[in-house]
Amino acid sequence: MTDCDLSYAEQNIYNTHLRVSRQQQNKPFKLRKDFSKIEEKNYIAVKKLSLFFKKHSHITLDDFFIAPYKIYKDESYFDMEYFTTLKAVKAYSLYQNIKLYEEPDSESQLNSITESLKFIYRFCKQQKIDIDQYAQFTSGAIPECIVHLKEHKVNMLTLLGFNGFYKTLKQVDSETLKFILGNEVCNQIETNKAKLFASKKAYKLILFGIQKLKDKLEKDS
Repeated sequence: MTDCDLSYAEQNIYNTHLRVSRQQQNKPFKLRKDFSKIEEKNYIAVKKLSLFFKKHSHITLDDFFIAPYKIYKDESYFDMEYFTTLKAVKAYSLYQNIKLYEEPDSESQLNSITESLKFIYRFCKQQKIDIDQYAQFTSGAIPECIVHLKEHKVNMLTLLGFNGFYKTLKQVDSETLKFILGNEVCNQIETNKAKLFASKKAYKLILFGIQKLKDKLEKDS
């Protein structure tokens, strides 16, 4: 055991790993409250992960810790040290591709839509643009929403709910789009669009969320 000086964010990393690992094993859990002392290997791992998440702020804790359980199903537990490895990063990337095929109304997709909308609001507020401008906003060679999709800051379903997104896709050369997003993502666009419009919850959540963002941005400006 080692004396601890974990910040609130670092304590959250520890507890998210604890919660996810227990949930994936269908076991009860109790979040840790006393962080005065923890195992040295976990302390070091949390500090490394804290730096990693600061550098890659688009990565959600839940997805990162859930990923290996979805990819390596023969493994029953992944300790904190595992998540400081490149294998964990690869698992996260693979998991994001798997999510392309999940139904829009799944819990995972609905949560991802909510997180995507939060990111879009923060981005629009920072850039001082209207929500309706987001899907076609460009500050470089490639529209920002496509860059955000590549970096998993937003999910495809959410973007498909914006009127201007489909137009933006058509304005980017198809080969360039495949190079940026990969064939797998590009090949799922039409399928996901059809699934989204046929969904019972996801499409309504996106439209409602976009309107809420507009109202909030107008109120905050």
